[in-house]
Formats: sequence, structure tokens, C-alpha cells
Amino acid sequence: MPWPTVSFATSCWERDWRWILLQKDYLAQHQIARHCFPFAERLLVINNVQDMTAVKRAAEAQVDAGILTRYVVAEEKILPHFQLKRQDFGIEQQVSADWVFYNALAPLAAIYESRSEYLLYLTGDTYLEQPIDWIRPALRWMEKDPMIKVANLTWNGQYREAKKEAYRTTWNFYQAKEGFSDQVFLVRGRDFRQAIYAELRPDAAHFPRGDVFEKRVFSYMKNHGWERITFRRGSYTHKNIIYRNEFGI
Repeated sequence: MPWPTVSFATSCWERDWRWILLQKDYLAQHQIARHCFPFAERLLVINNVQDMTAVKRAAEAQVDAGILTRYVVAEEKILPHFQLKRQDFGIEQQVSADWVFYNALAPLAAIYESRSEYLLYLTGDTYLEQPIDWIRPALRWMEKDPMIKVANLTWNGQYREAKKEAYRTTWNFYQAKEGFSDQVFLVRGRDFRQAIYAELRPDAAHFPRGDVFEKRVFSYMKNHGWERITFRRGSYTHKNIIYRNEFGI
């Protein structure tokens, strides 16, 4: 039986697009190839950037090189599909309303635009330090159990924390009844293209910075019994990318 199709998607914004699109091998190797899976498409979401022409030019170079399949610009017009409005993204003190909005818009755009059965989404500042063949065993589990809606790698080497959050440990995965991160997620497209982002639980308050995308997914998953599996034999790395001149780009 052939594997389900999977789209790869990542996003960029003003503070990281140069690193993602101009730094040698970052996108091609650290973000894509090291997942060891033949993605049906490789998508970039261009989020809030100042010089759209320059970013599109850099993205087109990645398409011409065969690294990306295509790119899209995240636009507010997709929100009605998810029954959302910009003002739905509440904020907390000292957090920019624009930050909360664009934080949600990037993954929603990837979900909306992806064309495969599954979507693997990474934020632009998330990458793998070594190859990890984890998508195939994750797909096997998700195809077998329809209540497992999200799969991801362990975060920043925190295996003990991932195990603590789980109620079951298998050969390859920790299985949990709650939890979600937008840094890395593998999901079925048909599930996450639905209007599932309006529910907010009081116990989702541990997500900082307002009514963010992560909080909305966490709330829906917990309300409807959706579960998460975390690969226990490999980790991703998440580091905030701050553009500095010493990058040389």
C-alpha cells in the first residue's frame, strides 16, 4: 500500500525570511530533507514582510532550484473559510495584536493551501539537526487510529517532559490526550481545514500571548477527544532567528 501524500510547509516573515531563503542549505536540508520523506509538495507561506518583491524573488529562486514547489502569500481573505475574523484573536498586555493575528495566519494559510492528504508544518525557526525517519511510523499510527489527529517530534530534546505529558509509551511514540504546538505538526488536511478554531478552554491559559492558533487547536482537540503522538526517538530544534549583519545576507 502506498503512503498517503504529505505536503511540507513552512512560513517566513520580516525577521527571518533572509535566513530561510538566502542561507545555504537551511530550507533544503535542515527543514525539508532531514525528515526523510518524499513530500508531494513543498510550500512556503510568505507572511508579514516589508519588501514583498524581494521576498518573492528569493522564493522564486528556491522554486527554480527545485527546493520549493510553490509559495503563497498569507492573506486575511482565507479567514471566512475557517469562520474566523481578525478581531477573534484576542491579546494580552504587552502583546501586539498584529503579532497574534499573523501568528495564526501563517499556519492557517498552510492548512488552507496544502493539497495533500496530510500536512507537515514547521515554523521558519524550527529545523532538524540530523535526519530523522519519523513520518512513516507516524502515518502508520494515524491511519490506524482516527482519533490520533496530530503527530510531532519531541521538542528541543525534552524527552522527559514529553513522556510526562503522555499516558502511554510505545516503541516509537509518547501518546497524549492533550497538547499541541505550532512549531511542528503533522495533521490530516481534511480535519484541520474545517472550522474548528472557535473553541477556547479556560485550561488553555498556559498558552501565552492571547488567543493564539495553538490555544484554539488545543481547546478543540481536548473538547473532542483528539489525541497527539510525539516521536520519542528524535527531536527538532526551535530557536528564534534574529536577523543580524553577521549572517552575511
